[in-house]
Amino acid sequence: MVHDFWDYTGAAAVVLFGVGQLFIGIAILWRTIERATLWMRGHHARATITSIDEESDSEGHRIYRSTVEFLAATGEPRRIALADTVTGRPRIGARITVVYRPNDPEHVDALGIAKGVGHLIAVPILVVVGVAAIVLPIAYLLGLDGVLAWSEQALADTIDRLDKAISGPLGRLQRLLMDWFG
Repeated sequence: MVHDFWDYTGAAAVVLFGVGQLFIGIAILWRTIERATLWMRGHHARATITSIDEESDSEGHRIYRSTVEFLAATGEPRRIALADTVTGRPRIGARITVVYRPNDPEHVDALGIAKGVGHLIAVPILVVVGVAAIVLPIAYLLGLDGVLAWSEQALADTIDRLDKAISGPLGRLQRLLMDWFG
């Protein structure tokens, strides 16, 4: 098969998109590992939210940065603005757990799992999309259409098997909902 300019241009654009997705995924993974390491190896302390600064994100939505007071492991009182912002307004006087680097008590993070969960969902998606966006156009340009056809057939077969496996329970659920809500 002879490829024209637009085949190469389109493939290059998709590959660049894939590289971008991989870089974003790796950056998020790096930040997640960094945060997990801080949570495991850092010093934990109970802190009190003493003030809240209202800011705007790049889209103009309100975000809030809390300032907290806590006692460092050395017994020294610290008053630090948290590194991350939140979308919900925290309550002044609320007690939270913070974690900070043993050698850098100026870098304080609120202990919580919500940020990590979102990252754990995003990273695999970004990596899979990135790899596919890199591999598939290159395979097409190299004339490996058989590989792409196999991938499409394998996907179709998998979808058919999933449909058969869940159609029984989902079919019963659909009939039940139709009986209830008509």
